[in-house]
Amino acid sequence: MHVPIINYLSGYQFTDTTNGFKAYSSKFLCSKRVNPFRDIFTDYDLLYYLTAIAPKLKFKVKEIPVTRSYPKTGPIPTKLSIFWGSYLMLKPL
Repeated sequence: MHVPIINYLSGYQFTDTTNGFKAYSSKFLCSKRVNPFRDIFTDYDLLYYLTAIAPKLKFKVKEIPVTRSYPKTGPIPTKLSIFWGSYLMLKPL
């Protein structure tokens, strides 16, 4: 649900906006136009903000494919709970 929203807001066609494997340049993070070091960011909203603002401000954006491997049996390793984790991910949108 959030992929089309982030794509619309950013003007960039991301494939996976929740992937935690991200890199940001110091030029981007230190830009006064980005200003990420604010108390208003909690939970996942900073991740979504940085993802959406980079292409809007004409910073170079590139997705590099990654593979996630999960065990065939047993619980899936995640820090997210079904309800609270989903809420935290959708709240900023």
